[in-house]
Amino acid sequence: MNPHLKEAIELFNRGDYFAASERFEQAAGEFDAQSKETLLALNRIAAALHLRFARGLRQGPINLLSQALFALEDMGSQREGIDLERLRDEVGACVEQIRAAGREPKNLGLRTRLFGARRRVPKIRLRA
Repeated sequence: MNPHLKEAIELFNRGDYFAASERFEQAAGEFDAQSKETLLALNRIAAALHLRFARGLRQGPINLLSQALFALEDMGSQREGIDLERLRDEVGACVEQIRAAGREPKNLGLRTRLFGARRRVPKIRLRA
């Protein structure tokens, strides 16, 4: 596996979404057009999660995650060793969770809602 992609995945799975987003963008330049498309979708997912958890935003992350899902839709179940099928499922669930968070009672507090959401974020898993 490409070392820059591997580093980006490790950063993502640790929850350092800002740095992961930058690494995915950098690594995309080292791949063919098809794989580059995948990495740019991963970049959008990382950027969305950064906006959600670091800034507490809602609509921007929903838009970015939806764009990433659209891009990943026809990519099959695996690319660059990444389990895309599982990632699509987890990102779709994350979008629904963020949408539902807008309907939660305001007295819950943003920090409480984000803490619970952070436990259910997508992870990038590799296929053997």
